[in-house]
Amino acid sequence: MKFCNNCLTPDLAKDQNSINIIKQEYLKDDCPWFLGYSGGKDSSALLKLVIIALSELNSFHKEITVIYCDTGVENPVITKYVYQTFESLKAECTGLGLPIKYIIAIPKLDDRFFVKVIGRGYPTPTNIFRWCTDKLRINPVKQIIDSYPKATVLLGIRKGESEQRDRAISKHSKTEYYLTQSGSKKNQIFSPIIYHSIKDVWSTLKFNSLPKSIDTQKLGELYKDAGSECPVYRELPGKSCRSSRFGCWTCTVVRKDKSISKMIENGYSQLTHLHEFRNWVAEFRDNPKYRCNQRRNGQKGLGPITLEGRKIILEKLLEVESKSNTVLIQKEELVRIKELWQKDIDNPNYIENTPFNNVFST
Repeated sequence: MKFCNNCLTPDLAKDQNSINIIKQEYLKDDCPWFLGYSGGKDSSALLKLVIIALSELNSFHKEITVIYCDTGVENPVITKYVYQTFESLKAECTGLGLPIKYIIAIPKLDDRFFVKVIGRGYPTPTNIFRWCTDKLRINPVKQIIDSYPKATVLLGIRKGESEQRDRAISKHSKTEYYLTQSGSKKNQIFSPIIYHSIKDVWSTLKFNSLPKSIDTQKLGELYKDAGSECPVYRELPGKSCRSSRFGCWTCTVVRKDKSISKMIENGYSQLTHLHEFRNWVAEFRDNPKYRCNQRRNGQKGLGPITLEGRKIILEKLLEVESKSNTVLIQKEELVRIKELWQKDIDNPNYIENTPFNNVFST
């Protein structure tokens, strides 16, 4: 995405209003603050305004924790950008003397994508069985935040994104800039850019000099024609990734991953093998030859992927890892996968359609 001064004009009043609100809320109490960051435009604009607001204060009485969740199956191009940006932000905020720390959250081992799919035999996510968002993205962040009795969670939620979202915001609003959490309600959600339009967000990113570590031009190039961000916290009921650009390369919830296809067309050839695997596994998961006829709860129906099927997926994944020269699965995940295979072999209640073959030769 290329910027031109005729296309964007800064709405300084809107940004300044958000900055003033951030300072006012920061000074109000000692409740810890957590900012959910995805690397996308909305969370980047939010982080910019928070950093500017803190730089205008004379003293600080609490830290702000910025959390990025690395699901393990993030688009590697985005992951590289986020990790580089995080390191630069750490150094810049330290230099500015700001009380901001940066944390990367990861899912529990048993909740990771390939442990679920290859180890336990979960079919890759669908609209009907969308097990991924909570386990991979929401829960790791929630676990950090919920270790505190009460917290304020800053999110780049904006009105005007959809009628459904606007209705949910109106329903759950406490005050002008707050939304209640849909679960325990012990935490409050603070949305300083709730009245920013998409144009406002890009204007915020382009026309505010701090922090220098957020490269607006690079971010625009990654977006190309702009996309949405996967949620980093369960701010509203029913919010899901949908066709997000800043999401997982393995996502099979959408029928076609147009964002990855577009990135490949625009020169990100390193994603080609990953995209081919994603398309292959989306079809493979529905092959009845490699699905049990009984679910784990004992009911008849399309059950887990068979051990033979899981072995085929692992072999294919390792082949793609080698071809793409990209680490796609961790050693600890491979160890856990083999443990889960053995657990199924030893479980008399786990029933497959055909006798087990040797699955440990991979």
